Amino acid sequence: MANQQTQLDGAAVPGQAPPPAPAAPPAAPPAGAAGGYAYAPTAPAFPAQAPGAPVGPYDPAPGQPQFGAPPAGQPPYGGAPGYGYPQQGGYGYPGAPVPTPPKQRNPVMVWGGIIGGVLAVAIVAGLVVLFTDDNKKKDDPPVASGGTTGQATGGGGTSPDVTASASPSAGSTGSTGGGGGGKAGAYNLAWAADKPASSAGGSTRLLAVWGAEKVAVRADTTGIRAVNTSDGKEAWSIPVPAGAKEFCTASYSANSKHIAAVSLNTGDSDCSTIAAVDLTTGKLSWNVKVGQSRMSSPTLSITDKVIGIGANTAAAVNVADGSVAWAFQPREKDCSVYGTAAGPQIVVTDRCYGLNTTVKSQLVIVETDTGKVASPAPITLTGSIERVDKVLSDQPLVLSMSSGANGDYVLPFDKTNKPGNQMPVKEPGYDSLRLSGLADAFTQSVVSGTTLYVQTNPSKPAVNAYDLNTGKRLWSTDGQAKDGLRLVSGTDKEGKVRAILDMGYGKDAKLVTLAPADGAVSELGNLTVGKDSAFNIGMSTNEFVLNSEGAALYGFSRGSFDAPVFKYVKK
Repeated sequence: MANQQTQLDGAAVPGQAPPPAPAAPPAAPPAGAAGGYAYAPTAPAFPAQAPGAPVGPYDPAPGQPQFGAPPAGQPPYGGAPGYGYPQQGGYGYPGAPVPTPPKQRNPVMVWGGIIGGVLAVAIVAGLVVLFTDDNKKKDDPPVASGGTTGQATGGGGTSPDVTASASPSAGSTGSTGGGGGGKAGAYNLAWAADKPASSAGGSTRLLAVWGAEKVAVRADTTGIRAVNTSDGKEAWSIPVPAGAKEFCTASYSANSKHIAAVSLNTGDSDCSTIAAVDLTTGKLSWNVKVGQSRMSSPTLSITDKVIGIGANTAAAVNVADGSVAWAFQPREKDCSVYGTAAGPQIVVTDRCYGLNTTVKSQLVIVETDTGKVASPAPITLTGSIERVDKVLSDQPLVLSMSSGANGDYVLPFDKTNKPGNQMPVKEPGYDSLRLSGLADAFTQSVVSGTTLYVQTNPSKPAVNAYDLNTGKRLWSTDGQAKDGLRLVSGTDKEGKVRAILDMGYGKDAKLVTLAPADGAVSELGNLTVGKDSAFNIGMSTNEFVLNSEGAALYGFSRGSFDAPVFKYVKK
């Protein structure tokens, strides 16, 4: 990996010294006893894959496409339509979801507010998201539960057509909210941001939502755009830089300095160029090409010190300048490594091909800041292509694993990173559970404490709750919705999940909480829609995020057809 910042066209940043000659690759660590901790996780540069080993951890032979890369002529991983939800140009799951009281979300978001001139930062499971409003304090979006890296950003969501009849003109103040109009006690549309002139119909893909003071930031494949939370008008925007094709993936949070991270596709689905986004100034601080091989869908996380990177490597670069912080070293010479960012940690799996290797594949957890091993012992993976599919939550750590010896499963961890019982993702009467992770920009599952809440597929619209200690289903409810329901990002201050119930064509939707014990519905208020609007929550193409006080509901469109960001305010 180059240690210097670069322009996307390959030129050095003006005023920067030319890069030093490449250093010799670090010596491979000594192989320990089979299955032991023979790791040297911190190294001065990204190592190349072992000679003769497959380029990805689960590729059966050299010369085949690397892990995560699409077959020739096929769309990138995640480009196929999602599970029963309409997709805008193919919704991908790039890559890129304290315990007391635990308030988790996938992807996680937390909201903060300016109160009495003092910055009140709401921290839930380490993730901070600042969305402040110049209007009434009751409209300030303080904290919508989270569970991420311990950074300031977050928030994310989306929803369908923001009511064809009730929606105000783009970028204008709506007929609801602070002033006249709207229904008392209901959530009324305050504003809907205008679509950017450069928006390409049907071709955008929501990557992340971040927050900074007074702005909500939406990142998609075509650009990054901030709108004022007070009126929805554009504050700043960042187009795809010259020399790049699109933004590939993004960190699901920003740090306390309001810095977030993105990866850039510089051609042929090579997303190994990482950039830092300053949400205060609306600028890319730097960009740098990392690693010696291509990364097609890296997962990213950010702390105040580093940007963690998970792909066909596990590593971190410094937030300040993109220089290498550390790179994980495989336990043996002939191993390939794959990392998945999990907020303050990175989950690392490997597959080793040595003739004397007895443990072919295993999983360890390392600290994002330092690269040091943070799990008490490695976990042996016995499936032929067993791997981490998603990080459902980072605090507590909950993983979705695929292709285990007994099929796909959910694997929870305690606060010491000791694994718990495996929970199959199939149960009688249901298809495999559709789970969203921290790298996803669309909520299909939420973790709160030791409970996993899953939105089941539209053929049987419901929310199911599962005990992560036992893997057993606790309850299932449709909330008496008429046309489907949607989980809302995050949890409330008590760790309760929220949902929006579609009560039928032309009728107000309902925003509710679901009781952890039995799924009992408690109404927070109606969500006002127009009489002629087809507001189908179950098939929504938007994501919703509620602030901590429950006074404002934000929506973020996944595609390019609806208003990119919109806001409902409780009157």
